[in-house]
Amino acid sequence: MTLQEILKTRFGHDSFRDVQGEISRHVVDGNDCMVVMPTGAGKSLCFQLPAVAMKGTTIVVSPLIALMKDQVDGLVRKGVRATFINSSLDRAERELRLGGLRDGKWELMYVAPERFNPRFIRTLKSCNIGLFAIDEAHCLSQWGHDFRPDYLKLGRVREELGNPTTIALTATATPLVQDDIAKTLGIEKARRFIRGFDRENLKLEVIPVKSLNEKATRLPILVGKGCTLIYAATRKNVEKAARTLADNGIRAGVYHGGLTIEERTSVQDDFMSGGLDVVVATNAFGMGVDRADVRRIIHWDIPGSVEAYYQEIGRAGRDGKESEVILLFNPSDKRIQEFFIQMGHPPLSYVRKIYERLLREGSNPVFISRERLADSLPADAGGDRTASSCVYLLQREGWVQRVHPTEQGGSLTLTNKRPKKRPSGIRGQVWDEIDRLHDGFYGESIGVSPSQIADELRLTREQVVAAVDGLQQRGFLFWTPPKRIGGIELIRAHEEFSLDESRLQEKRQHEYEKLDSVLAYPRSGCRRRFLLEYFGQPPKYERCDDCDACNRGAKIAKVEELSGEQMLVVRKALAGVARMKRPSSMGLISKVLHGSKDRAVLSMEFHKLSTWGILSAWTVGDINTLITSLTDAKALHRLHVTREIRGQERTYAEYQLSELGISVMKGEACGFTMLFPDRGKTDSKRKPGRRTRGLTTSPEICDDLVLMLKEVRRKVATAADVPAYVVATNRSLEAMAEIRPTSKEAMLEVHGMGPKRLQLYGRPFIDAIRAWGPS
Repeated sequence: MTLQEILKTRFGHDSFRDVQGEISRHVVDGNDCMVVMPTGAGKSLCFQLPAVAMKGTTIVVSPLIALMKDQVDGLVRKGVRATFINSSLDRAERELRLGGLRDGKWELMYVAPERFNPRFIRTLKSCNIGLFAIDEAHCLSQWGHDFRPDYLKLGRVREELGNPTTIALTATATPLVQDDIAKTLGIEKARRFIRGFDRENLKLEVIPVKSLNEKATRLPILVGKGCTLIYAATRKNVEKAARTLADNGIRAGVYHGGLTIEERTSVQDDFMSGGLDVVVATNAFGMGVDRADVRRIIHWDIPGSVEAYYQEIGRAGRDGKESEVILLFNPSDKRIQEFFIQMGHPPLSYVRKIYERLLREGSNPVFISRERLADSLPADAGGDRTASSCVYLLQREGWVQRVHPTEQGGSLTLTNKRPKKRPSGIRGQVWDEIDRLHDGFYGESIGVSPSQIADELRLTREQVVAAVDGLQQRGFLFWTPPKRIGGIELIRAHEEFSLDESRLQEKRQHEYEKLDSVLAYPRSGCRRRFLLEYFGQPPKYERCDDCDACNRGAKIAKVEELSGEQMLVVRKALAGVARMKRPSSMGLISKVLHGSKDRAVLSMEFHKLSTWGILSAWTVGDINTLITSLTDAKALHRLHVTREIRGQERTYAEYQLSELGISVMKGEACGFTMLFPDRGKTDSKRKPGRRTRGLTTSPEICDDLVLMLKEVRRKVATAADVPAYVVATNRSLEAMAEIRPTSKEAMLEVHGMGPKRLQLYGRPFIDAIRAWGPS
């Protein structure tokens, strides 16, 4: 049959969408390719249809059990011979499906990336593999938003299978990520099919919220009627949002990694069948869940990257009908994502301690619980969570690899009861091997790995375990199976351990930059335009006129070439940064350029610089905005650093000149463009420290610091027996968090803090800001 006939008879479609036909023909002709298409654009058909048309079995690598089950169920309903292998199956069922693979029964087999152990690869090599498909291929890239170390082995797997025709698919891959995917898989010459990111049926909205209570108040109203997915960043927040809905009489399913496989499967099945219309979940839910009538996506928390956000909102409106996408935005929610970044990049001293502990175990692989590994770390290091992060980093950097729990050995003891004659069949083969391993020492326990025996005898692990069970039933041996603890294989145990700290810092910096982009989205003048430009697609319009920002007339930021006067301001600012001769925080740079006599400025003698006060006509807040614009224009480089300050780890941004910034400062950069701050005629008359309200506020205002200052205000007001606003207004506290004054002179620059108020109440705020750390 032709591809068109297969499309009609097997998949029930009259015609291809967009480039589906071109991609399918390209693959069927034996060519590698990479497909980058928005969620819901029909990527799956690009490998499913060739799988039916080509000879042999298509192996589909998929990261989630939910994705496998959903796609396989859909294919089976269409009459396609499809199956999956994952941890949700018992041993007997897995063996049955593997037998079908060897017999050529399946047209498609979905597997998880961790399934590719030596025995499974040997099985695949004995089969006719026609196509190798990697779904969610961004998981291959260490620059992507959902990197998974198990994906790194797929290039080697592909090579061992004889480099079959390969297709890599993802909805979210910047050019950097695409290059990384191609290099890892060894398909650098593969044709790339990149399609548009504009989903015109999605109405994008950002709702600013100031507290958890405000989220809880808004959520039940936003859910309304129709199918809704609500995403939260943590299991705890999933439970909070679900309780909020339950308290308001809204039935919602809960889906996160803390539930059993059975519980997660039940929620997914109910959702797909239409029996459940509202699900609150972490981002583990939704990949490949193809329910077309999802009418709204609500984010309770911000995601960690624009790529993740785009992928998650893409699950709405797959039927082409209008759907809502809503982000409940509280800037302080960034703390959750910062925590995830810090956990993903533990201190190198911790990583070394974990690796040395693995070496001391004296076995390879090492089967040890994360709790026991955590004993090697300081008591305040974060326990098994930090230990897991260290193992993850070691895996990512190629020093270890995970081993499935079934690879672990058990304990076996031969009794004095000998078989009168050698057992027959497989049982006899296994008995001979066990007898050889014991070397006549009956009554002594030895460690035995069923997998190793299986490899030696060219049997399956399941056959060996069944034989051992039979021998135990006859009283010939005692067998204690292994605990279900995953193992860690040291793959470079004889090398001197070292990690490239600068490379790790680069990866960590990249994660913070992606988070910075997420935080810029709520400040955008057009939501849709922001997303398109992020993925490198020039928009066809200045504004979409359909998102909430466009509807309220938010200003579109225009990057333009600078006038002579503007360029002079930029060169002064860059010169001021250069004279400081060290990366510094935005607050400190702004104070120096403004000419502040803050304690931090004086203690570092920055007031002696020729550029001190070079922008004295600008407020500190305006200079902050200028620094942000220069960073966006790549003239300044933002570095995220984590340091221990007064016993607490704090992460904050520091700024330094880039190569482009040096050229601009020297007047050597032709055609330099940036978004120059629109101060307006009245801005120069504003009181220092004043800031506008809404989503366009300075990105450097730390909400955690504002909360701490409010607590200081409460204590001061209680002690003085006056209302809180008498001590300091909310605007004053926000200005303090922006300017971070650490002296009386600097505090006088804060809106609302006159000499009398400073004398009565200023000292506790100054002390608190000093204790907080770098400004």
